[in-house]
Amino acid sequence: MIILLFSLAIRLGLIFTITEPIDRDAREYYEIAQNLVAGNGFSIDGIEPTARRSPGYPIFLAGIITIFGSNPRILYISQALINLLTVYLVFLSLKYGNVKSLLRLLVIFLLSLSTSFIYINVLYAEILTMLVISLVLLLFLHPWMQSRPFQQSLLTGILLGFLVHIRPTFLYLPFFMILFTAIIKIFKNRFVIRNFLITMLVTLITIAPWTIRNYIAFRQFIPLVSAGGGELWGANFEITDRMVWNSVSDIQKYERQRTANHALQNQLIGEYRQKYNLKNTEELNRFLSKQGQTIILHHPFRYALLLLNRLMIFWFSPPIGSTTLKSVSSLIFVFFLLLKYSLTILSIYGLWRFARLDFYRAFILITIVVYLTALHSATHAIQRYFLPVIPLVYFGLGYFLNSLKIKTSDIYNKNRNI
Repeated sequence: MIILLFSLAIRLGLIFTITEPIDRDAREYYEIAQNLVAGNGFSIDGIEPTARRSPGYPIFLAGIITIFGSNPRILYISQALINLLTVYLVFLSLKYGNVKSLLRLLVIFLLSLSTSFIYINVLYAEILTMLVISLVLLLFLHPWMQSRPFQQSLLTGILLGFLVHIRPTFLYLPFFMILFTAIIKIFKNRFVIRNFLITMLVTLITIAPWTIRNYIAFRQFIPLVSAGGGELWGANFEITDRMVWNSVSDIQKYERQRTANHALQNQLIGEYRQKYNLKNTEELNRFLSKQGQTIILHHPFRYALLLLNRLMIFWFSPPIGSTTLKSVSSLIFVFFLLLKYSLTILSIYGLWRFARLDFYRAFILITIVVYLTALHSATHAIQRYFLPVIPLVYFGLGYFLNSLKIKTSDIYNKNRNI
């Protein structure tokens, strides 16, 4: 409770001392939410329906606005509380994973201070995705759920469906899981896949209503959002004539490069629309997707190098505020950078050890980690896209530290016996 209250104080201090502009993605989420509350439907401009954004996060914002009003700080406070709930759910997961109490406290203290809490102060969907991932984690560790595999599979499918509605990047997760289970079944015949197939089926069913809505509204098959077809192109168009390796330890430089690329993308998109007579967003995204595939096929080595670079950025980008740390002291910056690298490596090792001990329970969790890593290595490795993995990372850290403590204790007891 002391850690949670301390964490709440930090988050409230951030909300009331730093004012973030509501722009770009955040503005569209905010406008859709306000239009929902005003009775104008799921629309950005309040007139035409949109499929540009997935429905989960705007509906969440609309619910808060309906009850408490549209003041952004109220929305930020609600995100702060959700962030604290995520910390508490990870704490419970560590408890059900038999991690010692002192280690649980250490891990949630580190989690509460992780750079994820910075994002409570902007209207992005990642704070909400962290909560859902932590609920999935708890489902697979709670003793009551372990004795009820059917209910566990059903609830997991519903949660993953919510996840897809919150962040469209999770749209292909069910298909990735189907592929993953098929591969494992080939090499491990005793691996029972029935419950996982139920989970994936339920996930796909939860997507169906929004797909039907999009077909009725636009007369096109749009499973979730119309935007996104150009992500492959937007992430990789520069490999034809530019450097493909960005500094892993200088995330601000990487963000500047992305901003410059984004401006160039907008210019090229305008030219493509005019040159190829692309009348709507769907046509544009199909065109850009083909362009992206063409670029990759023509430059496979550069693309492979870029994948490795973005893999490193996704997992090992420095903490937010690295510029401030550097200006204060380069030694402090290096210390925090090495600390983050060390914790990340230990967390990965902890997840691996958890999977080795109980692969069945770890399957969904490991699949999510592998899926997000592969997806964002292939497209955009932005620091905030790592946030959904953070609950799993800190669980992995706690699991590793606990297994280390148990091993040390066993050695000590053997020496005593001798």
